[in-house]
Amino acid sequence: MPDPMPALAPGSLTLPAQPRVLVLGDSYTEGYGAEPETKGWAYLVGKPLGWKVTVDGIGGTGYLNPGPHNEGNYLQRLPKLQGRTFDLVVLQGGSNDRDATYPVLQDAVTRTIDTVRAEFPGTKILLLGPATPYGKPDEPRITAQCVLAGHAVAQDLPFVDPLGEAWFVDGDGDRYANPVNGHPSNAGYKRIAARFETDVRVLLGETKPS
Repeated sequence: MPDPMPALAPGSLTLPAQPRVLVLGDSYTEGYGAEPETKGWAYLVGKPLGWKVTVDGIGGTGYLNPGPHNEGNYLQRLPKLQGRTFDLVVLQGGSNDRDATYPVLQDAVTRTIDTVRAEFPGTKILLLGPATPYGKPDEPRITAQCVLAGHAVAQDLPFVDPLGEAWFVDGDGDRYANPVNGHPSNAGYKRIAARFETDVRVLLGETKPS
């Protein structure tokens, strides 16, 4: 497996002013666990970064998993966005592809990235790995992290890695998790948004890695 923690490269992402950004992902993008869900990280990052964000998050979905009600995996949901224009597509998640082997998930991520490029010519792509407010990741999250890291290295794509950067550590669940559903709480999503913003500013060359 590839190194799961490729370094953020300052200046490796260029965007126009007030870019149009699509965030495509799972329940974390949806904001599940936040009250209301619009307090989720994907809704919080637009204003400080100056982005016009379209949020497409559906719980239980992934690069392979179409969700509990067949809402569609990431690849299957892209056609409904035809005709839209985005400067950046953020692909978040992967932890719901729990039964996928490394090669199978690797192929699904490849096909998703290829389709994004075909549907939105010229758009930039940023990969955002899985996270957990409890700190210690399970095996599906680690597999997804490694697959995404491999694509980042092979295709020279920016990769924001919550697990590798330890956005949450053991014991953080008491502070950052919604006890009802195990997803981030408002405080947890606020932390994800802040760490994501910090990494994006490094990628844009606005700040240096800390």
